[in-house]
Amino acid sequence: MDVFNVLKDVGLGLLSATPLGKLALPVINAFLPDDKQLTDSSTGIDAKQAIATLSPELQQQLSLAKITQEVEEDKGRTSRYEAMCAADGQETRAKLVNKAMNCLILLSLIFVAAVAYVYSTKGADAAFSYEMGFCFITVSGTFAYVVRAYMGDLKTETTSRHNVINDTPPPTTGLAGVINAIKGR
Repeated sequence: MDVFNVLKDVGLGLLSATPLGKLALPVINAFLPDDKQLTDSSTGIDAKQAIATLSPELQQQLSLAKITQEVEEDKGRTSRYEAMCAADGQETRAKLVNKAMNCLILLSLIFVAAVAYVYSTKGADAAFSYEMGFCFITVSGTFAYVVRAYMGDLKTETTSRHNVINDTPPPTTGLAGVINAIKGR
């Protein structure tokens, strides 16, 4: 980030009151003489006035000086992501979904064996009837719903996590989403 963008953002406020201002202070002071050094009580206006007294060459060097803000932002994003992952506690849900998936597989195997048995004893009409299909859907539907709901929640949580890490607002849905779509045109 450019030092001048930081000063524009800080404005009349204290440089030391914002994280970017704290990072900009040592960068600006590196170009200023000892008698004109900025302090923690300096504002953005004070910094602009001090920079204006520098020679054009030093002002150009200062404008090219980059603040290590990107590194600090990345560290902040990383620590937020680590905290979210640590607080997530998805072990219980993952165990429940694993059990539901195992039950779903077992029920499917039992159903296939039952259909094969009915087919061999009573024929194709009885094996592939609506009653057999209804029975299978009724018994396996609960477990299938649990697995499907978990996968949907996992997708939503992952999207939310990525939005937080990338500092992007969550997408608006419902009526607000429709209004924003109309405004965007």
